Amino acid sequence: MRPDASPPSGWTDVTTAPRGTWEKGEAGAVTVSTIPHPVAHDALVCVDAPGMVISGRDGQLRGQGVEGMYHDGRRTLSRNVLTLGGIEPEPLSGHVVAAGTVRYLAMRRFAADTTPDPALVVERTRFADGRERIVVRNTGRRPLSFPVEVVLGADLIPLDALRAGFRPAELPARVAAAGLGWSAPDGMSVRAVSEPAPDTALAATATLRWDVALEPARSWAVELRVLAEPVPGRSGPRAVSGRPPWSEPRVRCDDVRVAAWVDQGLRDLRALLVVPDPDLPTAVLPAVGAPWQLAPAGRDALWTARMSLPLGTRFASGVLRLLASRQGVRSRPRVGEEVGRIPHTLGRGGEQVRYDCAGSTALFVTLLGEAWRWGLPAAETAALLPALGRALGHLTRTLGERPGDFVRLGPAGPAPCELQAQTYEAARHGAALLDAHDLPGGAALRERAEQLAAAFRRAFRAEDAAGEYYAAALDPGGRPIPVASSAMGHLPGSGILDDTGSEAVARRLTAPDLDCGWGLRGTSARTPGYHPLAVRGGVVRTHDTCVAVAGLAEAGHPHAAQRLFAGLLDAAPWFQYRLPEMHAGEQRVEGHAPVAHPLACRPLARAAGAILPVLVAFAGIRPDAPTGRVVVRPSGPLDIGELELRDLRIAGNPFTVRVNRTGQPIVEEAPESLQFST
Repeated sequence: MRPDASPPSGWTDVTTAPRGTWEKGEAGAVTVSTIPHPVAHDALVCVDAPGMVISGRDGQLRGQGVEGMYHDGRRTLSRNVLTLGGIEPEPLSGHVVAAGTVRYLAMRRFAADTTPDPALVVERTRFADGRERIVVRNTGRRPLSFPVEVVLGADLIPLDALRAGFRPAELPARVAAAGLGWSAPDGMSVRAVSEPAPDTALAATATLRWDVALEPARSWAVELRVLAEPVPGRSGPRAVSGRPPWSEPRVRCDDVRVAAWVDQGLRDLRALLVVPDPDLPTAVLPAVGAPWQLAPAGRDALWTARMSLPLGTRFASGVLRLLASRQGVRSRPRVGEEVGRIPHTLGRGGEQVRYDCAGSTALFVTLLGEAWRWGLPAAETAALLPALGRALGHLTRTLGERPGDFVRLGPAGPAPCELQAQTYEAARHGAALLDAHDLPGGAALRERAEQLAAAFRRAFRAEDAAGEYYAAALDPGGRPIPVASSAMGHLPGSGILDDTGSEAVARRLTAPDLDCGWGLRGTSARTPGYHPLAVRGGVVRTHDTCVAVAGLAEAGHPHAAQRLFAGLLDAAPWFQYRLPEMHAGEQRVEGHAPVAHPLACRPLARAAGAILPVLVAFAGIRPDAPTGRVVVRPSGPLDIGELELRDLRIAGNPFTVRVNRTGQPIVEEAPESLQFST
C-alpha cells in the first residue's frame, strides 16, 4: 500500500497534527507527510511471522505509535491495558526471551501493606502468534480479593498506513463468546477470547473483568488469544512449522561473541520465515524484517538465501522456485514487469506483484550459480534452467549491446556501481551454468561481462583527498557522481575489479571517513550535508558492511576485512546480538555506545544471516560440488582466534572446518565423494 492523502477506505483518521504537503519522491513516487513516521527502536519487538508484537517494557499496549499485536501486516490489537483493583501494576522488567516471545514482570502494592514487599507479582508472557498468558501471584501475607481488568481495543489498520502517519480511531467492540470482537470496514475481523472466560465483558468500554480471590502463596492465571479472520477471498502468507530449511551449525570461536551472533541471527531468521504460496508449500521465504516490512520480498529473499548456502541448498531452492514461478512473461510498465525479470514486491492477500527492484534478476542468477556450486541437486538445477535463460535474456537487454553501456535505473537514470558488480557476477555465473549444461551463449556472455568490467574500471574511477575510489554511480550523462560510499564494498567479491582496483577499495573502505568504528557508513563523512542518521547515506547497514568484509577476505585483503568486522562485532553486544538493519554512522568514541536508528528493522533477514558468508570467507571455503572439489584456504591467522564451523553442508553432506590460531585449516568429517584441498 502506498501512502495516500486520505486514510484507508472506511477508516477514520484521528490525526490532530496539521496535514503535510505533497512531495515528489524518488523516481517520481508521490508521498504525503502527516505526523512523522513512528519509531520503534526502543520497543520490544517479538516476531513469529506472519505474527508480531510491538510494546514498551511495561507490557501495556495503549494504542500509541505502532504498539500492538499484528498478523499479516494488520494491527489486530492496538490496546491491552491490565489493571489490578483499578490500578496498573508497576513495571519491573520486560525483555524478549525468544524471537517470538516476550516476558514482562510487574508488581502491585496496596496502601494497607505492612511491609515494603509487593503484595502481588504479575507475570505476562506474550507470543507473536497472538497468545498472552497472565499469572498473578499473591506474595503477601494476607488474603486478597480484587478485580482483574483488561481493557482492549482494535483498529485493524494496515501497518503501512500507520507508517505513513495515519492514526485511526479504534473500532467499536462487540461481545463475543468468551471475549470481544471487532470488524474492519473491508471485512477483516478479529476476536479476543480468554480461558477462563471473563466474569464480565463490556462492549462499551471493551473491558474483560475477572473477580479474583487469592490466598497467600497462591496464583491465578488467564490466557488471552487474539484470533484474526482475513478479508474474505484473500489469504496471506502462512506460518512455517517444524525445523528450518537449513542445517543448524555449531560455531566455536575463541571470541565467544561470534557464536552468540550466529545463534541469535539464525533464531531471528527462523522467526521471519513464511510460506507465501499455498501451491508451493515447500518454498519458504523470509519476511524482510520487523517491525516495518513483515512480508517477503524478492531481493531480500535472494540475499538471505545466498547467505544460507553453507547450511544447505534447500532454502535457496525454494526461493528460486517461487520467484521463477512469478518471473515476468510480458511487458507491463505500470508494475515494472518485463520478460525474464524477477519480482521484488510479492504482494500480500491479493495485492499485485511488482517488479520494482533493479538488482533482483542479477541476484537470482547469482544465487542459482552459487547454489549449484554448493551442491544443488542436478534435477532441481535442470528445472530452473528455463528461468535462468529468461533472466539472462533480460540482463543482456538491460545492459545493452555496446561495450561501454551500463545497467541503469531506467532508460535515463543513474548507473549505480553495485548494480554493475552484481550484473558482472551474474553474467559469470550464468556463463558457467550454460557451459556446464551444454547450452549456447556462455562464451558471448562471458565476453560481454569482461567488456562491462573493463568499461567499469575506466568510467567509475575517481579520486579525492583520501585517495582513489570508485564512484557511487554515474549520472545520466555518464559522469561519475563524486561520492565515496559503502557500495564499493560490493566490488571486491564480485570480481569486477583488477588487483590494483581491489587494493584501492580496501584502503578506501577502511579510511575513517567511511569506517566509523562500528561498521561502514553509507557515504563518506566528508560528503557535503552528511548526517549520521540519514537513511540514505549516513547510517551503517549491517548487510552492506558484511558484504564488504566477505568480499575483501575473498579478494585477498584479510587485514581490511578483519578491521571492518571488528567494529561490527564490537557493536553486536550493544544490540543483544540482534544486529539491526542500520544504526547511526557516528564516529566511535571511547566509552560511547553505538546509536540505534529509530526507523531500523530489528530483526532484518539480511542482517540476521550476514555473518555466515563472513565466516565462510574467513575460513577460505570455496566449493565446487559439480567437479567434486572444495578448496579450504584461509588467508592467515584471524583476530578472533581459533574458529570452528561444524555441520556445514555441501551437496547434502556435513563437514567441519577449523582454522587454528596460526591460520592453518583442518577439515573434519569430510564426505568421501568430495576432494578437499588446503
